[in-house]
Amino acid sequence: MRKHASLILSLLAAAACGIVTPDPVDNYKGLLINEIAAHDQTVDAESWVELYNPGTEAINLEGAGLFIADKYFKDRQIWTGKGVIGPGERLLISTSDGSLTTGIASDDEFKLRLGTKDVTTDAFERSVDCPETLAARGSYQRIPDGGERWQAFTYNSRGRENELFDYTRTKHTAIWVWSSHISSWMADDCKMMKHLYQLGYRHILLNYAAFHPNNTRTTLAFLEAAEATGWTVHAWLQCFYNGGWVNPVDDENNRYKEDVFERIRDDARKYIEEFGVKGLHLDYIRFGGTASKHNPSAEVNSVGAVNKCCREIREVADSYNEGIVTSAALMPEVNSTQYYGQNPSLMGKYIHILMPMIYRYSYHYTDASCKSVANWFADNSGGASMWSGIQTYTGGDNNVTPMSAEEIRKDIDIFMDTRGTGIVLFRYGLGTFPDVNDLP
Repeated sequence: MRKHASLILSLLAAAACGIVTPDPVDNYKGLLINEIAAHDQTVDAESWVELYNPGTEAINLEGAGLFIADKYFKDRQIWTGKGVIGPGERLLISTSDGSLTTGIASDDEFKLRLGTKDVTTDAFERSVDCPETLAARGSYQRIPDGGERWQAFTYNSRGRENELFDYTRTKHTAIWVWSSHISSWMADDCKMMKHLYQLGYRHILLNYAAFHPNNTRTTLAFLEAAEATGWTVHAWLQCFYNGGWVNPVDDENNRYKEDVFERIRDDARKYIEEFGVKGLHLDYIRFGGTASKHNPSAEVNSVGAVNKCCREIREVADSYNEGIVTSAALMPEVNSTQYYGQNPSLMGKYIHILMPMIYRYSYHYTDASCKSVANWFADNSGGASMWSGIQTYTGGDNNVTPMSAEEIRKDIDIFMDTRGTGIVLFRYGLGTFPDVNDLP
């Protein structure tokens, strides 16, 4: 009995002196490695790791460490914890600010573990969890956020909830944007980008010129800023166009020109893998008013060429399993298949969103005509959503007059009083954009 009493007294004395403490590992159990951007295989690219506290209590990070094992290091500590991470909070550890002391390469095997030198509380092992090399803006993510399953994405969710993109959960408001507009969107700490977002716009259809190699660095910075703000960026592809209209049908040999379709597919993959866009917007997916002259057979014809392009781009998008959305710009005349090869009821079997360019001032449409055309496309969309393309200026192409916010909003209300479900403004740089926060 004396022995036990003596032991208890000794323990109490030690505790009073601070010698006996709870296992420090218990302080940060539940903390997760939630997202990893491993890009050290690319020169000057940033690597970062997101830690996430999914619990309801704060976690003390003192004593925690992040360790890496790869072809260079064997369980080397590359981050040392300090401070506290609150419930639901995320902590970004990056090579950019030095908090992550070495880069991580996704083109070779590596293992990250969270814990102490002797104890692991969470880990990611590339060969087991996600044996894929990351795309330029991609990351390994727990899906759902904080869940058990890992997936490699071509886009990242840096500092935000990990989720498979779903365009139906966004507002159906978009803007066509040229590459030359990027600088004004990013000026003054992205003042214009943030302003338009606050007005209720959510989708950017970014012209293909922005993805030219000379613009890569600027466009990547734009994409990061846009997504951090809350925008979804779509790459605006030129389909049957390459400095001039391109006929996708070899009329003489009764076949499709596979090199044309291959180039379009390659462009789509490039925009996804090298830039991490979440949408593919098809422009010039039409004939130039002479579609009826390019129908050599029932098997090979203008409508078939347009549908083939739609189907193949949808297949490209779906192959990534990331919710990448497809859309297409259509000419605004109803029943005009013989001119443009565009049959919306067939295109809509593959494309998520049809965007007829119902430019009332170019076509001299009345309010009633606008509604009639919009309803026709909505009723003949083949199951796709229909967002109306709207001008933000009056006059012809060579004599434009920018519209006021009140004038543009009046037209928006006309189109939203139809069976269409969204609007796309053409274009940024012309007109004063109105508040559309009340739109779905």
